[in-house]
Amino acid sequence: MQRRYNLAHFTLAGVVVLGLMPLMVYVDAQARIAFMSDRDWNREIYVMDNHGGNQRNLTNNPGDDRDPSWSPDGKRIAFSSNRDGNWQIYVMDADGENQRNITINDRTDEEPSWSPDGKRIAFTSTKNGGDQEIYVMDADGRNQRNITNHPDRDYSPSWSPDSKRIAFVSNRTRDFNPDIFVMDADGANPRNITNHPEDERAPAWYNAVLSVTPAGKTLTMWGQLKRVGQ
Repeated sequence: MQRRYNLAHFTLAGVVVLGLMPLMVYVDAQARIAFMSDRDWNREIYVMDNHGGNQRNLTNNPGDDRDPSWSPDGKRIAFSSNRDGNWQIYVMDADGENQRNITINDRTDEEPSWSPDGKRIAFTSTKNGGDQEIYVMDADGRNQRNITNHPDRDYSPSWSPDSKRIAFVSNRTRDFNPDIFVMDADGANPRNITNHPEDERAPAWYNAVLSVTPAGKTLTMWGQLKRVGQ
């Protein structure tokens, strides 16, 4: 009987540890902040601890580097760089190693935004005739596709926590002023959600990867809502 109990206890402990592994990765990623700085006379991507310590240059390149976006597992950073003559999307490891261009064209690609499911990167590009459009590609740069395809400017993509929608800025309004729009992740159903005569920019979708509320017994992980303790 005691042996059975120990085996069950060990199995349960293993399940708990495996379940907490995404949380441990997330906590580690949350302990760092990536940012752009021109303290070295050109724009570079830096990373620091969340209290401001251990600031270090990750890109260290004579070109300009900006727009850092973490992968959900905290292992990689997407960013924009003009080191090859025009702005392109690059990806590097979280320590700055293995920097590589994943868009590779002669147009402007910038403002990468990594989807919370880790599978895709949204970005702004002028490759469709010069006007800014929102594109989506796989995290390795494959399957690049225009999901706005509109004659007016569309830019600054931001993913919803469930990776099903993208908020962005567009001036496709009657007065051509920037407003916040939301569309499905494939570009369908774009709709203006601010619709104001003044300018609105820089949407940032709240994404609580893990939050615990003991009173409500609510667990939120990777954009999914589950009830526990019932």
